[in-house]
Amino acid sequence: MKLAALDTSTALGSVALFDGTELVAEDSQSVSNAHGESLLPMVDRLFAKVGWKPKDVARWAVGIGPGSFTGVRIGVATVKGIVIATGAEVVGVTSLDAVAFEVGVGVEVGVASVLFAMKGEVFLQVKRGGEMLLAPVNVRIEDAPGVLQGVACARLVVAGAGALLLADPAAFEVIADPPHDVPRAASVGRVAMGRAPDDLATLEPLYVRPPEITAPRR
Repeated sequence: MKLAALDTSTALGSVALFDGTELVAEDSQSVSNAHGESLLPMVDRLFAKVGWKPKDVARWAVGIGPGSFTGVRIGVATVKGIVIATGAEVVGVTSLDAVAFEVGVGVEVGVASVLFAMKGEVFLQVKRGGEMLLAPVNVRIEDAPGVLQGVACARLVVAGAGALLLADPAAFEVIADPPHDVPRAASVGRVAMGRAPDDLATLEPLYVRPPEITAPRR
């Protein structure tokens, strides 16, 4: 089965193509415009490179956040449009699951995902295997260590570049090197391989923190 994955939840937009479990091609690009102008050209270039067409892809995986509100909306809307046109399956993967992919595999260990949430905050999540110990939440950076220390877990590994923002990162077992720094399409795709498809009609971004709505000027 051919699978295409993309993530636009941070300034690093990325696309990855899989044939079965094999990573065929990937590309990434740092942007400053929330991916509106760069995402589709990047997808087109990668498809042209490997000789694929959108109709060849049986499953699309997309990062649903949390992260950049605008970036996540663009990514989800783009994939939804492609899936509607092609009839492919779709799987949404959170940013927090993507950065933690394969961290602590085969070991009874809690894995915390920590991502920068702007506004002096981080997004947090803690899982142990398939068990959710701390559901996605946004907290002040200075409060994050206390929240993590309050999770009932004998051993805790912390994934994500957001962990480096904590006052004393050395107090935790941190894994923040790529691909565990920020969400990447390749990790989104690999997570999606092991999941059932989502309902396209109900697939929505995971914001965690409510998006700001600015009243129109009069």
